[in-house]
Amino acid sequence: MLINRNRLVLVVLFIIFTSSDLFGQAGIKGGLSVSALQSSKEDYRPFLGYEVSWVQHGTSNPVLGLQLGVFYTLKLSDAFNFQPEFYYSQRGYQFDQTPLYNTNYNLHINYLELPLLFEYKLPFDWSFKPGIIAGPFAAIQISSDEKIKIADEEVSGTVSSVNSIDYGLVFALGAEFNVWNGQIILDLRINWGFSNVMSQPDEFISLSDNPGTVKTRAVIFMTGYRFNWSW
Repeated sequence: MLINRNRLVLVVLFIIFTSSDLFGQAGIKGGLSVSALQSSKEDYRPFLGYEVSWVQHGTSNPVLGLQLGVFYTLKLSDAFNFQPEFYYSQRGYQFDQTPLYNTNYNLHINYLELPLLFEYKLPFDWSFKPGIIAGPFAAIQISSDEKIKIADEEVSGTVSSVNSIDYGLVFALGAEFNVWNGQIILDLRINWGFSNVMSQPDEFISLSDNPGTVKTRAVIFMTGYRFNWSW
């Protein structure tokens, strides 16, 4: 099922990026994300097991990850653009219990992410063009793993509780500079997930009758380049 979803995303992207009926400019982007998970009950045991029973009550920290991909800008008017994007993105969370137990728990989730964004160009006559960006995103989970470090020992494995799909909204501020035969792009964005990204596995079903929800949160800084190749 996951493979079929991945193929569907790739087919949609191929149509968007190669249609001769569209007029736009393609580009590449890359950057860093600072991400975390938000639990409605502040209890991750139903999803991650007893190994986080006491670690989760220590220090919780966001996880630094990569966001790399491509985008395509369709000019709708002088002020508005439509911009589909496609990224490999990393999300996660970590817990620390250093003072007493010297223990660290890291959760890493890798996604293929498809934002469909609208950009409004602010009417300022500056040397760069600022804009406000917003729109929905959908993401397909391609892998998830955990690392548990206790003193000098480290154990890693996969996490079965992460759901296949995440979705939500993107809010961003952007700016672009004309350089060479294209534009350098800068984005500062927030990804606000709406989907419950975790389900209680069968082996943990006795932990909670109502485990609550877990949602993704991320702040992302990216830079990229838009080529003046139009088709």
